[in-house]
Amino acid sequence: MEVHVRFENLGASASSLALVLGIILSDGATGRAWSAPACGHACLLKVMDGFRASMTAGQPGSVPLAPDAEVRENAHPVMLAGTAWKRVKSVRSVMTFADPVTGNVVSRAGVELDDGKPGYISTRLKVAGGGRITDVELSTDTSSRVVGSYVWSLDPQFEAVLPPEQRLSRVDLEALGRRYFHSLSSHQAVADDFDAACNRFHSGQQITNVARNAVEGGPPRTCASSLEGTPPWGPATEQRFPVVDAERGIVFGVTLLHYPKVPKQPRMYVSEVFKVVGGRIVKIDNIGLMMEGVESLGFTH
Repeated sequence: MEVHVRFENLGASASSLALVLGIILSDGATGRAWSAPACGHACLLKVMDGFRASMTAGQPGSVPLAPDAEVRENAHPVMLAGTAWKRVKSVRSVMTFADPVTGNVVSRAGVELDDGKPGYISTRLKVAGGGRITDVELSTDTSSRVVGSYVWSLDPQFEAVLPPEQRLSRVDLEALGRRYFHSLSSHQAVADDFDAACNRFHSGQQITNVARNAVEGGPPRTCASSLEGTPPWGPATEQRFPVVDAERGIVFGVTLLHYPKVPKQPRMYVSEVFKVVGGRIVKIDNIGLMMEGVESLGFTH
């Protein structure tokens, strides 16, 4: 059973009571039960800033990893020193979202690589007491598919704080994300979940509301219709929602999308940020990486 507790706008006495009673919170990244995390919103942002600074400075050894930290890039266990961060010349644009309820923080960084080409790196950190990092989950696209004009100038709309009347609760936001991932399996979209002007981007390539796209092909489609028909994918397994930010209307979700009808049955590592305004998805930022021989995305502890 998942218990979602929102501490925003509660007084000090309520927070103290939560600690005394040992309220158990659901960890959206792994499904583990955790007591109230010690790292708040500002703390999580600071940890992510420190991580990026260390990695871009070529000092992965200064990242405060917990002794049993799990570190993966594109689903594969790695050492921090061996990740794509070692190729980053500069960070050109970044957006970051933190969730003190789960203790997770995620950033999307549009980077310039050492060869001058654009790259797109998603970094999720799970932060425990004392600022120690227990999870490092990297979804990295350094291919020619990355669109520099997009990732080097990320849309500030994602980080914009919503007026209270345009927000959903964190429970409703996660439910919306789960319906979207379910549609990847059922191929039946919930049309009311999407704004009429919703657009989806894959590492900067616009997929929806364009005459043609180089990722999925086929006729023009909307955010809803792109989930329907007879696509070669589904089911979507290992669904996780590590970060939900009700104030900004953000849901960050991860899933492993299977392609059982395609030769060699590859799987796509899907890492998506949904911007939700007034109860509808207005923009989807996706990093989708096709892989062979990957059985799991990890982080099942």
